[in-house]
Amino acid sequence: MIGSRISKRSLSNRRVIWLAMIVIIGLGLSFDVTAKDNSGKIEIPDLGLSTFGNYLAGRHAQFAANPAFAIEYYKSALKKSPDNIDLLRRLAALYISEGKIKPATALAHRLTKMSAENNNISWLVLVLAKVRAQKYAAAADLIDRLPDAGFNTFSVPMIRAWLLAGQKKYNEALKILDKKTSNKGLQALFGIHGALISELAGRNKEAEKRFKKTAALRKNANLRLTMLFGKFYERIGQSQKAKAIYDRYKRQRPLTTMLDSAYQRIKSGKKPKPNNSSARDGVGEALFSLGFAIQSQSPRQTVIFSQLAVYLRPSFTIAKLLLAESLDGNDRLEDANKVYRSVATDAAFAWTARLRIANNLDRMDETEDAIRELQAMSNENQTRTDALVNMANILQRHKRYAESNKAYEQAKSRIPKLKTQHWSLLYYNGISYERTKRWPLAEKEFLKALELRPNHPSVLNYLGYSWVEQGLHLDRAQKMIRSAVKQRPRDGYIIDSLGWVLYRLGDMKGAVKQLERAVELRPEDPTINDHLGDIYWAVGRKNEATFQWKRALTLEPEKDIIPKIELKLKEGLPKDANKRKGI
Repeated sequence: MIGSRISKRSLSNRRVIWLAMIVIIGLGLSFDVTAKDNSGKIEIPDLGLSTFGNYLAGRHAQFAANPAFAIEYYKSALKKSPDNIDLLRRLAALYISEGKIKPATALAHRLTKMSAENNNISWLVLVLAKVRAQKYAAAADLIDRLPDAGFNTFSVPMIRAWLLAGQKKYNEALKILDKKTSNKGLQALFGIHGALISELAGRNKEAEKRFKKTAALRKNANLRLTMLFGKFYERIGQSQKAKAIYDRYKRQRPLTTMLDSAYQRIKSGKKPKPNNSSARDGVGEALFSLGFAIQSQSPRQTVIFSQLAVYLRPSFTIAKLLLAESLDGNDRLEDANKVYRSVATDAAFAWTARLRIANNLDRMDETEDAIRELQAMSNENQTRTDALVNMANILQRHKRYAESNKAYEQAKSRIPKLKTQHWSLLYYNGISYERTKRWPLAEKEFLKALELRPNHPSVLNYLGYSWVEQGLHLDRAQKMIRSAVKQRPRDGYIIDSLGWVLYRLGDMKGAVKQLERAVELRPEDPTINDHLGDIYWAVGRKNEATFQWKRALTLEPEKDIIPKIELKLKEGLPKDANKRKGI
């Protein structure tokens, strides 16, 4: 749950946005993040005469995930204030995030001449320009300008090592990466690049040793390490060892398609190209590694690092996939889909890219296009279930429950034997059956899901709550829900279920306590607020009950619930509402 306290940074950003809007209106600027002309192309915004106004409009566009408009506003502001370092830095970063490295490099030259301090991204771009031209010694001279702080702690040693490798100074390169650290994540990150530099140097035994050591640091198989290590074994003619590497990852993620090309290579006997054919490739790999490592905590920075990786290696498909995922994380869905479509030309990543395109189409309110794409994928490969399951999930999100059941059932028909990983398919299928009031079918799915994944909190909660709603098996339901609460003590929905079962069992004091806590955890949920209103009425706190029911109506409850709440507001809770049934 999001905390009630707002960070100083987010508060500052909010103030900037509001101030920007005031200035935009006051200066007569036009701003529409969705504006398009008749051809479907993004229009250039109407630019004002005020430097400050354009700057604030640019900030607003940036926070509204519209970098194209932000660039235009910042460029306009720079016409009046050409030496504004803050504007130049912002514009350079935006150019990079859009993959426009040439104008970013021009700005980087200006910035570093104006001030050598606090120009981290500018110096990095200048280093990479030299790397792209394979001028590794010149790049090495520049990299010392980067401060040893922040993300540079991870990126600079890797880049410096590759620059030395580009000059065939392999021992010096490896010495940098072998520096002792207690950070296992950093050991793994540097370990991969130590193996790749050894491979580039032709030291295959050393490369194998480093790959093995790095793989041992990871509890779960990592996709990129799996690909690199497996391709290394394929290239040196040890295809069975490569297959064992791929099989380990496949066992953990049986539905992945990203290793299909590798298995086909092994079957055909065709050897892959080296993982990195030059130090330039290696620096691109280093930027990708860093972007991947920070993706969850900093999607904006990941966009920058993945764009720079693609700048060095234009055919670096997995970096493009990371870029698209990061654009997703910044709610730039249309831009993400453009990148996914380029990824879909690579057979190794095409299926994954198409699934994500469909998901984004739904998020962009192009649901029918998403469903058509997933149906086409399902018809293309009738041994797989993921396209059908994704389609069913989309249909369920749009409350098209009967259609979702058909897709879930079709997916089930393709599975020879249900295994542990299929519990979620049964669970979501059960939800759609329950929503269409086909309880016997729903109950059967939930019980089977619990067979496959015993004690899973989501299944325990949904089944237990459903029994409570029908007045069935209340004692058993209480045990199930308490087990779910123990596993997820801060889940408002599960706490609500516990409060509701206590209410049904006549434990009013316990019910009030749990439902009040559920509302604290999920104050925006109409059902939980409605339940709290019921229990307040039942214990005689009628004014508070009325307040909760009125609040529930403001939170957009499902249509079939609205008349029930309205009736309670007129007549109160029926006297037998908490009567125990079917125990």
